[in-house]
Amino acid sequence: MTSNEPFHLRVRLAEPLRGDGGEFVIVDTPVANVGELLSVLERTLPDFSSNNDELYNFAVNGELIVHGENAVALRSGDEVELLVAFAGG
Repeated sequence: MTSNEPFHLRVRLAEPLRGDGGEFVIVDTPVANVGELLSVLERTLPDFSSNNDELYNFAVNGELIVHGENAVALRSGDEVELLVAFAGG
């Protein structure tokens, strides 16, 4: 990405985070990794708090990223999905 190209992430929200805005949120604030994305989502989504991010996992371009892996790099054009974390036995 050159400095002239706009930054753009499409984030599909987990069901509990969907409000009147719908299923997706567009992030145009440049972020370098999942940790920075968490901060943007916390400011953008009223029901999301990075303090309870253990409730969510991420998928980046279809690859599951488990809770706490905040250093995973993001690039403009990536597709990110917030998933409700689950456990089973």
